[in-house]
Amino acid sequence: MKNLLVIAALLGIFMTSCKEQKEEVKTGTFKYSISLDVTNLRGPVILLDRTTNEPIKTIYSRTPEFKIEGELPLDKMHASFVLHFPSKYSNPYMYPVKEACAIDFYMDKSTSIKAHYDSLLFSNVENEHMNKVEQFKKANFPAVVEFDKFNKQSLKESDGERRSEKEQIAYANKGNALLDAVRKEVIQKTGEYNDREEMAVVLANWGGQVGVEKLDSLGALFQPAVKETAAYERIVAVLDYMKKQTAPKSLSVGDKAPAFTLKDTAGNEHSLSDFKGKYLVIDFWASWCGPCKKEMPFMKELYRKYHAKGLEMLAISTDQDPNVWEKAMKKLNMPYLQLHDKNGDVAASYFVRGIPYVLLIGPKGDILAIERGEALEETIKENLKL
Repeated sequence: MKNLLVIAALLGIFMTSCKEQKEEVKTGTFKYSISLDVTNLRGPVILLDRTTNEPIKTIYSRTPEFKIEGELPLDKMHASFVLHFPSKYSNPYMYPVKEACAIDFYMDKSTSIKAHYDSLLFSNVENEHMNKVEQFKKANFPAVVEFDKFNKQSLKESDGERRSEKEQIAYANKGNALLDAVRKEVIQKTGEYNDREEMAVVLANWGGQVGVEKLDSLGALFQPAVKETAAYERIVAVLDYMKKQTAPKSLSVGDKAPAFTLKDTAGNEHSLSDFKGKYLVIDFWASWCGPCKKEMPFMKELYRKYHAKGLEMLAISTDQDPNVWEKAMKKLNMPYLQLHDKNGDVAASYFVRGIPYVLLIGPKGDILAIERGEALEETIKENLKL
């Protein structure tokens, strides 16, 4: 980073030599060292480049304390990396909370990680870059800091299983209010700190919450030196992903619901056509999705209130592991039909881009609503003529 700042300062005075040095920065390398102390370590540890999903190194250690060392291109300085513990869960980017199998961090020359194999979500990761980002957040982003505390506490409390359904709904409302505050804070302060790499890190982390157009405009505010960093590259990657997600056709009210056949826990097949002539709510969810589980009390109440009046409901899980799905399903005690979309094919046919995703299907198989909460209940009441 210092090299880039020096180049920017000298630009226009020694144009030729600056160009040569800038090219050298792009093609240079740096040595990294990751010191780990993982209590109760079992199985291998894989270092992954999160941008490319490329495995960099695989380490087998017989002791909890060990190091991962190597050399990377300079453009990977402060880039996003993942330490994956595949013996816990196979997917390093999507996993049940209690089976967290990965540690995310930003690469630096020297990184220290202290963790427990059975609770990787709460690992302590330190390096110069990440410490600077944390100090920047604490000094300038009180809403982000507050949400981080709220989210960490929520994870520690094991999905709110000690709360009543009323308390869970209130807790979810608090989380949504904090998210709104975070959005406003990030939008307001990006221009103010557009010369800081730390601001690019914050925006990369929260860009998915502000929408495509706003993220595009905020990213354009950064100074040229910041646009040379790995953090800004993550902003571009998030923006590209969001654009791709919004590019395909979406289902709309009035469209025919795509046909499907899925299995329940006993292996019995169920098809959309089984519900012909009935009003049907379909809820796409997963065991790792906190908002999905926080919404379950409301969904169960919908079923209790309207099933006898003609409403059917089914939940479609996108969990990869059937055992994880069945365990979560039993714990949540949902009284309506449960189906498993292991490969995500049905979710893809419904253009599901985020969960929970809830639809109301009419007796003729047409989509009457794609909505949640009170709006969904009002549509149900209207169609059942209640």
